[in-house]
Amino acid sequence: MSGERTGFLLRAVVCTLLAAAMIGVSELLGEKEIIFPEITALTVGAIAAPKQSWRVSRGRMVLLIAVCSVLGILIVRYSPLPKAANLVGAYMVCQVIFLLSRTSFAPMISAAALPVLMDTESIIYPISAVSMTVLTVLAQLILEKCGRREREEFTPLSIPDKFRWISAAVRTACAAVIAVPVLFLGWNFCVAPPLLVAFTEFSNPESRARQNPVRTVLIITGCALCGAAFRLGLCTFLGLPLTVAGVLAVAAALAIIRLAGQYIPPAGALAVLPMIIPEKALLIYPAEIFAGAAVFMLIALCFRKRSINQTTGQN
Repeated sequence: MSGERTGFLLRAVVCTLLAAAMIGVSELLGEKEIIFPEITALTVGAIAAPKQSWRVSRGRMVLLIAVCSVLGILIVRYSPLPKAANLVGAYMVCQVIFLLSRTSFAPMISAAALPVLMDTESIIYPISAVSMTVLTVLAQLILEKCGRREREEFTPLSIPDKFRWISAAVRTACAAVIAVPVLFLGWNFCVAPPLLVAFTEFSNPESRARQNPVRTVLIITGCALCGAAFRLGLCTFLGLPLTVAGVLAVAAALAIIRLAGQYIPPAGALAVLPMIIPEKALLIYPAEIFAGAAVFMLIALCFRKRSINQTTGQN
């Protein structure tokens, strides 16, 4: 077995153990708010991938998850607006935080959007989200110290210019146009938080996921299908613990990502999300994820690089 393959297997085991710990504690204590699906996206991008998927420091990663997870439960607790407005509002605020953070750490969006979509207002949620993020960055640090992962230096992105602010505004408008009708129709998972993260990442013209959009959508759908199938088959029909389904879902998602040769962090989160959604939604979940991923990818492909004339201000 090659050293590179051995390294991936070690990192995949770490990702799976973190998911197992999170879901296991949730099941043991009977608190579903402990399950933070986006943590699998973090482990895919910060641990499993050969190179970290985002330009962000470990400190900023923890801080941004903390701020956005608290933002999410505050919206649920105190906003009188309908769910669609709250979700779009959370996405809009996160776009501002995203740009001001001078990082490319889009998973923060899911931290705010998930409680809005799932009507979560318990303080347990942000505590779990931050705790799991801390464990993730510690695991990454340990792997670096052991020479199992290459160390990366963080350089903040440039101060956002007018073009990036306009792009964020257009993304928010597009998210609103999609979110309002699908939530009205009850197709909530067409705008699942990891898909909002994916949309933000894919709208970057330099995103590698745009190079093969069909494969990207299929990877996302495959991971979502694995999560729903494992929970439905193992928990609903066989009565096995949720932790078993969650561990197998994460392992399957990592296998899909590895075989496809394309590390897409939101796909990992979509494999874990079925562990907390209503059981009656499991059958339609993969179809809604496919539809949402396809639509968001089509819109994201419309975002183009600035031309030289636009960049320099020439006509």
